[in-house]
Amino acid sequence: MIAVWALSLGACTASAPAPDTVLFNGRIFTANPAQPWADALAIRGDRIVAAGDAASLMAAAGASTTRIDLGGRAVVPGFNDASLVLSAPTIESVRLLAADAVAHGVTSVQVFSRSPVSDTVAVFRAADLPLRVRISRMPEPDAAGVSRDSRPYFPPQPGPRLDVRGMGFELAAGDDARVRQAVGWAYGSEDPLAIRGLDPQAIEALLAALEGHGTADVWKAKRPRLVQPASLPAGAGDRLRRLGVVVVQSPREGVPLKSILTGGVPLALGSGPSPPGGPEMIAAATSPLLGAEALTREEAVTAYTRGSAQAEASDKDKGHLSVGALADLVVLSGDLFGAGAEDVAKMSSVLTMIGGRPVHNVLRP
Repeated sequence: MIAVWALSLGACTASAPAPDTVLFNGRIFTANPAQPWADALAIRGDRIVAAGDAASLMAAAGASTTRIDLGGRAVVPGFNDASLVLSAPTIESVRLLAADAVAHGVTSVQVFSRSPVSDTVAVFRAADLPLRVRISRMPEPDAAGVSRDSRPYFPPQPGPRLDVRGMGFELAAGDDARVRQAVGWAYGSEDPLAIRGLDPQAIEALLAALEGHGTADVWKAKRPRLVQPASLPAGAGDRLRRLGVVVVQSPREGVPLKSILTGGVPLALGSGPSPPGGPEMIAAATSPLLGAEALTREEAVTAYTRGSAQAEASDKDKGHLSVGALADLVVLSGDLFGAGAEDVAKMSSVLTMIGGRPVHNVLRP
């Protein structure tokens, strides 16, 4: 496979300009099933243009190409937190959050806004963060029963790296009418749906509503999300897979993780009300304390990158280090795939790139 990539690069260099950046001498996990590992990457503009062996990629470098020796370090796609719940954020608080995020390799966050979505959008626009941010509103009924934020925000892309679309709900047993309302809104619009089912009854109500409204093929395209299920009703796996539901999980003891993947259901990871953890999330998802539900390191990284991109339907562009994908990546301070769980939790980024541009860099020569 590496030979094929090298030939492809050689064929294109005769007419294409040299890459802007080549990263080499690394242990690069691409999250691309066709080529999960590489030892070098080439970037031009904001995209990956080659992944493969260092000799071939270095041969394509030009006089202006930046060459970064990774020193054998682990590289993975930028982490993408698929469920970050915020209440009344301020410019200062989101700037601090973003600084900590990029320092731990998080390049995308998917925010669920408990505050009016227009207020949250105004804060993120003013903060002008390097992160890629998606904001979903959380419609809430007022005293008169009228839902705040029931309509999509416009325009859906109000700033660079800022996307505002989608709606999230926290629902429990007895909320069947609200579940059906949310499912009806999602089916009749392009607005993605995420529901946190607080108990098995709410999850059953969600599955019944999805099955009873429209067709499974349409839902597969819409990718509804089930967020942080503590458990799943019997037989839920087949129904989730048939409907194209993506499960977004926060790793903790007693919740399904591995069984979601083995059931063929897409899995993403999110922090909920806690700050995005980067390597700490990988340590939590692979902890021996999870028993049979613990993920492997590769599975955890894939869930926190490609899986989270699947949840927001952006996996064509990000979540993997494939040719044509956005150059969002992190070079880690330690061996993510060989170190113990405690050491992984303490790791940080030595280089975080978003769109091929360093946004955190302690790897300077």
